[in-house]
Amino acid sequence: MWKEDYVTINDVDLHYVTAGEGELMLFLHGFPYFWYNWHHQIEEFSKDYKVVAVDMRGYNLSDKPEDMASYDMSILVDDVKKLIEAFGEKECILVGHDWGGAVAWTLAYTSPGYISRLIMFDAPHPYTFRRELAENPAQREASSYMGYFQRPDSHERLLANDGEKLRKMLFDPLVAKGAMTEAEVEKYIEAWKQPGAMKAMLHYYRAISFYPFEDHVKQPVQLPYEQFDQPVLQFWGDADAAFENSNLDGMENYLSDLTIHRFPGVGHAPHLEKPEEVNRLMREFLAEK
Repeated sequence: MWKEDYVTINDVDLHYVTAGEGELMLFLHGFPYFWYNWHHQIEEFSKDYKVVAVDMRGYNLSDKPEDMASYDMSILVDDVKKLIEAFGEKECILVGHDWGGAVAWTLAYTSPGYISRLIMFDAPHPYTFRRELAENPAQREASSYMGYFQRPDSHERLLANDGEKLRKMLFDPLVAKGAMTEAEVEKYIEAWKQPGAMKAMLHYYRAISFYPFEDHVKQPVQLPYEQFDQPVLQFWGDADAAFENSNLDGMENYLSDLTIHRFPGVGHAPHLEKPEEVNRLMREFLAEK
C-alpha cells in the first residue's frame, strides 16, 4: 500500500507518497511531472527500500510560494537535505529526472555526504551542460524553449486547452508507443490545473536565469566540488529533443564511479518508456556494493 502524507520543509508543506521499509530511496521529478512520474519504480523498489516520491515545491499538492525567489537553486537543494533528515536519515539513494536531476546534481557537488548512490534520468551534468551551452549551437537551440517558459504569460499559454501544448510535446508520443494511457495523461493535467501550480512550476526556469544563454555561460559554474566520488548511474534517452547526446562526453572527468546506459530511440523519460529494463538495470547497479 502506498501512503500519502505531508512534511513541512523550510515553511513549505511538501506532499509525498511513500511505501516499503529499509534504506531511503528518494525520487525527485522534473518539469512538468509530479510524484506519479515514478509509479513504476515505486511499485518495484518498495519491495526492498523505503521509497519516497515527493511533489517538489510548486507542484501538484505541495505548497506553491508565489515569489520567484522561493525557487532559487540553493533553496531547492536545501529542501532535499531537510527531506532526507525529516525521514530520519543522514544519506539516501537519490534518484532524479530533468529538474529533479538538476537539483540532485547540485546537491552532489555541494553536500555530497547526503548521497550514498545517485541515479539520474536525462538530466545533464552541470559542468558538461554549461560547456554545451557555451560551445554547441545545437544545444542552445534545443534549450531555446527556456526563453518561452520565462515569459510572464507562459503559464497561461501552457495551460490553454487543458495543457494541449505540453500534452502533444511530452505525452502523445508515449501514448502512441503504449508507454502511457490516456487516463495517466489526465493525472498530469489534473496536477497542472491545481491553483497556482503551472506558474510556480515555471518559476524554476525564471529563477535559474539560464536564458539568454550568451549572458549565462559567461559565468563559470560555481560549485564547491569538481569531483563526486559516490557511484552514479546515468540513464539517457538518445532521442531526447531537449538535450544533445554530447552532454555525456567528459562526464567521467567529474565522477569517480560512473555507469551510463543509453536508450536508442527513447525520449526524455526512459523510466516511462522502458520501465522494466530501467528497473532491472537499477537493481543491478544497487546490488554492486
